[in-house]
Amino acid sequence: MMNEKTRALAEQIETSINTLATETDAVRKSQNFLNWLDAMAKFSSYSLNNQILILLQRPLASRVAGFQTWRKLGRHVVKGAKGIAILAPCTYGKKTDTEEDDSPTIKRLGGFKVVWVFAEEDTDGEPLPTLTYAAATGGEELLPQLEAAARTLAIQLDYEEIPEAGVQGYSAGGRIVIRKSLETPAKEAVILHELSHELLHRGDARKTVSRRQRELEAEATAYVVMHHFGIDHIASNYLATYDVDGEQLRESLGTISKGAKRLIAVIEGNQQDLQHTEKRHRPAERRRPHERPSAPRDCHSRILTTRSWNLAVRSSDACCRSRSPF
Repeated sequence: MMNEKTRALAEQIETSINTLATETDAVRKSQNFLNWLDAMAKFSSYSLNNQILILLQRPLASRVAGFQTWRKLGRHVVKGAKGIAILAPCTYGKKTDTEEDDSPTIKRLGGFKVVWVFAEEDTDGEPLPTLTYAAATGGEELLPQLEAAARTLAIQLDYEEIPEAGVQGYSAGGRIVIRKSLETPAKEAVILHELSHELLHRGDARKTVSRRQRELEAEATAYVVMHHFGIDHIASNYLATYDVDGEQLRESLGTISKGAKRLIAVIEGNQQDLQHTEKRHRPAERRRPHERPSAPRDCHSRILTTRSWNLAVRSSDACCRSRSPF
């Protein structure tokens, strides 16, 4: 059940998807699609529909969070700031057995409500951790994290000189092969592309989705993950020859968003494990009484502040990220 405000937001989402799908100018269509992918990269902790709503209302926003989340992060929303309307699910508890008083209660979706988040640009206070991932050095630190992600996902990763010209990598059901002569950023992009195929296009998904759509989804997922970690990834005109209707486009966007969220979560989870391991093996620093520890300066520390930010937003704004249609 939706009231007028939630219905209006739902209509905005549908209109934006259909507008993109029916756009006739190939260059404009491709650029608009890349704008959506950029929003996925920046707001990965939110649902696809809320990512679209944030993009429609504040296309230049860098980070967003709820009013209370900003307070917990040592910042406050400035007076007169305009919030960004997104959708949050309304849930209610229902007992599995109405005749038993001690029967477990499960949560059911009852509808949606409008809630407000605010862009970082509309807040003031304590500085936030940087979210860059050593992009200036080409992102070399990401490669071992991707190799670890493949192991976590039980996918074998091999580097070989592929004999076929123009083939930079391929996936073969539980195994991906990457051309070993590629430069590091190119290796990262191809690994992410092939991991996306492994996650999204095995089993029935491979039979029901066209090759063109599978390639679009894999390349777009790689683009989102690379940009999430602050590494530029050259993108082709994804939709220049991609003739789809609104429903097909929605399915692809949902698939891309799901794949990117999964890969980002695995990579950041491995980073957290790495931090714990390093702490266990790192000798304790000796400091004078009342001396504050110095801020971490290594790349892993900068990477992990990204995870800390995401965890802060996820824990405080969890109600804003529904997996349901809106």
